[in-house]
Amino acid sequence: MAAARRLQTARFEALGLSGISTNAGCPVPVLDEIARPDNAGLALLREAADAMRLTARAYHRVLKVARTLADLDGDAKVGRVHLAEALSYRARGDPVAQAA
Repeated sequence: MAAARRLQTARFEALGLSGISTNAGCPVPVLDEIARPDNAGLALLREAADAMRLTARAYHRVLKVARTLADLDGDAKVGRVHLAEALSYRARGDPVAQAA
């Protein structure tokens, strides 16, 4: 976990965002650059956004979690597996999704 934190801090410093040290604090325009999913991941995310009725805020929170999961795996790209895991956490914490 410490390695992922160091990676995130270095990433944001390289982008000139020294006040940000984690993906959670990443601004959306930068998030779109650093957490761009692969094609399979993007398709999954779009389908899930429709099915789960994700707001823009929720969509970006899923991307932040997926970017963190990719960092923990040591992957430079956010893949379908990272998005699937991030979405699974979202579904567990969503009482509306659980009631459906």
